[in-house]
Amino acid sequence: MTADQPLIIVGAPRSGNTLVRRVLMASGQIYIPPETYVLGELIKDWPRWFFLTWKQKVWLFCAYFDRHPHRAELDLDSLSPFAEDAVQWPAARRNLRALIDGFYRFMARSHGFSDARWGDKTPWNTIHLKAITRFYPDGLYLHLVRDGRDSVASQLRADMRDLGEAAHRWVQANEICERCLPARNSLQMRYEEIVQTPEAAMQRIFGWAGLDYDPRYLTEVPARLGDVTVREHHAAVLEPITPRSIGGWARTLSEPQIAGLPKRFHSMMQRYQYA
Repeated sequence: MTADQPLIIVGAPRSGNTLVRRVLMASGQIYIPPETYVLGELIKDWPRWFFLTWKQKVWLFCAYFDRHPHRAELDLDSLSPFAEDAVQWPAARRNLRALIDGFYRFMARSHGFSDARWGDKTPWNTIHLKAITRFYPDGLYLHLVRDGRDSVASQLRADMRDLGEAAHRWVQANEICERCLPARNSLQMRYEEIVQTPEAAMQRIFGWAGLDYDPRYLTEVPARLGDVTVREHHAAVLEPITPRSIGGWARTLSEPQIAGLPKRFHSMMQRYQYA
């Protein structure tokens, strides 16, 4: 893994993205911000900015983050220092990849990660995954898979969407990952494996990502995790890793509700051997 080679965690919502982020960041070797939401949009929209000046591109780039409804979760006082620096970059550095790399490093430095690599863990990235993987063919992609029933139940508890929409989102995200992720530099891990055997699972993830592993990363909690302290449904990320959430769907959903979900949901459950 090189300095500008991102590690992008993808998968359906409520599949362990934030937990994995916490453990990776505890190592101090990689910085992964709260969910950024706009990475795919920036990549897809960039060609439309061809006739803008470099200064206009920089400030429009910043606006995608700065005007997003969840901007406060990035825990940044202002994006102006980054923009004021970026507009002065030499011609050879005036491209989107350098802007993204520079912005993520700006966030990393702002949160005390001076020499860290960077990554992203936004589940919404699956919607733009085709564009992202084309833009970062050298990126590392960690695909997290979780029992669809638990993902759906967790989405409902977090008040993200209703039952049918939650099931659709679980299927959609995993189908896109199956279709778009490059086999040569992607790794699929199950949420259940991570919480049942965290040391073995995280040791595998660290080794695949080219990061040094230490068991203490499983219990250390980095400061300034942004959305973890703001969003109630991330609260468990601050607690010791435990498998108690496995099968938790049965506490809030009934068998008839699960049985009534679309055929695509049940087919994927069987494919992932959760049925």
